[in-house]
Amino acid sequence: MAPRTPLLRPDRYFEAREPDAARGLVVAALVTIASVALVGGLGVVFTEKIDGTVVVDNPDRPSEAFCDSDANSMFTEMSAAAFDCDAPAEIERDIDPIIRDALGEFYLSMLVGIPLVVVVAGVVLHVGTALCGGRGGFGDTLAVTAWGLAPVLVTMPLGLAALWVLMDPVTITPETDPAVLERTVLGSLRPWLPVATALNVASTAWGAVVWTFGLERGRDVSRAQAATVAAVVAGLFLLVGLL
Repeated sequence: MAPRTPLLRPDRYFEAREPDAARGLVVAALVTIASVALVGGLGVVFTEKIDGTVVVDNPDRPSEAFCDSDANSMFTEMSAAAFDCDAPAEIERDIDPIIRDALGEFYLSMLVGIPLVVVVAGVVLHVGTALCGGRGGFGDTLAVTAWGLAPVLVTMPLGLAALWVLMDPVTITPETDPAVLERTVLGSLRPWLPVATALNVASTAWGAVVWTFGLERGRDVSRAQAATVAAVVAGLFLLVGLL
């Protein structure tokens, strides 16, 4: 009986069936959703591991240019009172909502970026196998491409769990210099970075194996040709990840 996914036995999976564009679309959607969830997971880890307060501009106070105006008109005095110019220019805020706000900017990037990665990788794989005399529609290539990205569904949770275990707690105060804060946070991530790199390499290599057997079947090229194209694209993924 053929496996239900190509992740463990891509050779048997693609021997039994052609790449299916509809399944590929579902897999691409799952990878996208998992990537968005990863951002949320990072927020949970960072807010648990990083504690303290920082000084930020008071959003309820007008600008200095408004409050420090030299004009002595009644309008200026009334406006300054109405807009609470006596409030402090800076206030302390807990770091947690700031972390969540910063990571929140990445949700849309993931929703748009991951499907774009699937399409771009699919184009490169399709062109690469076309140069080897490959046949078959672009939908087949996209299905194979999506399956080759599916290993992140395994490695991303592992990476997040490793981050939780290995990241050193960080405590900050309003007096902490931003440069010192950045170095401290990056230093707390240092024990986790080798694990993250290893998982990235493993995920990419795993995907290249899936691409090899999928392209062999879906694009009607030899296994050696499919492996060469898959290895080149996987190498590009690793290179981009290091930039």
